[in-house]
Amino acid sequence: MSDLTLAWHYQRARLAAALGDRLIARERIAMFGPRQTGKTTLLRDEVIPYVQSRERVAVYIDCWMDMDDPLQGINYALQKALDGLSVKPRGVRRTGTTAVKKVGLMGASLDLGDPAARQAPTRPALLLDSLLTRLLEETSRDLVLVFDEFQAIASVKNGPQISASLRAALTQADKRIGAIFSGSSDVQLLDMFSRSNTPLYGFAKTEGYEPLGPDFIGFVAKKFREATRRDLNQALAYDAFQELGTQPEMLSQQSPNKWSAAWRGLTGLQQAALRLVFEDRAPTSADSIAWAAQQLGAKVQPSSISRALEALGAKGILERRIDGRGWMLIDPVQRAWLRRNPGAPIKRALSGL
Repeated sequence: MSDLTLAWHYQRARLAAALGDRLIARERIAMFGPRQTGKTTLLRDEVIPYVQSRERVAVYIDCWMDMDDPLQGINYALQKALDGLSVKPRGVRRTGTTAVKKVGLMGASLDLGDPAARQAPTRPALLLDSLLTRLLEETSRDLVLVFDEFQAIASVKNGPQISASLRAALTQADKRIGAIFSGSSDVQLLDMFSRSNTPLYGFAKTEGYEPLGPDFIGFVAKKFREATRRDLNQALAYDAFQELGTQPEMLSQQSPNKWSAAWRGLTGLQQAALRLVFEDRAPTSADSIAWAAQQLGAKVQPSSISRALEALGAKGILERRIDGRGWMLIDPVQRAWLRRNPGAPIKRALSGL
């Protein structure tokens, strides 16, 4: 954290300790909550230091690191953790002791040569198990795995295979590993852990992330007073904070510009498709296509709208509904911005789409 960020960081020691103690007890937690509400900050800056202070090895795994194949990103994070352990002598039980190359018996000696190196599997699913095994061999401490944006696994074609591999690998080491699977999509995360025909069914306790509340607004009001010598109306600030999805950054004066810039960064077709989803209209119906054509000033094909929706999904703006029928907005702040800007201009097209 920068000095400024650190000064404005609102510590949630009670929540961090509660989660940390459960992970130390080797629980598995699936925690979901909207984006930009402080989950990652809590996990990285408070929960991980807490478990590390209690002699656990914590591994942070961002499942967005490789969105095309999250398992590659998971293995990369595990390999980094293994590399880090390999160069830390304190508190680590090293398995790479000096190899015995020669033995003697009754005056004769036998040269055993160099020991065979363990070959890492090439298949990512097997490599996952191998890396976890090597991590546990490398240290006598228990592991705490912190998965962030875990729902990314549900968005890829081989998601069920990745989930099955994770379950198999973690089950084998459940006496030494605690894990939290954090995600910003309650729909996808609940589907992964609560639907009976999924590989991770019942594998972790599902629960909602505890959002920031009035105590956070009190903290902000105190900082505001220190910086400006003015008082902040905490009741009004809390109402606005709730309306904007309890996202801390929304209290910044730069927030409106951020969402206006995000809108301007979309193509006209994407803007039209996003507006249709926000208004809960069937994006490829005849009426919606006619409306989009009018807004864009060009002929629009249903396939073009479908491609725009896929692009918005890839940008993390939309996600598919749990039943697979249609799309929905992810971010409550984006919904608030669209509601307050019904006349946001849609870029005109240069030719037919």
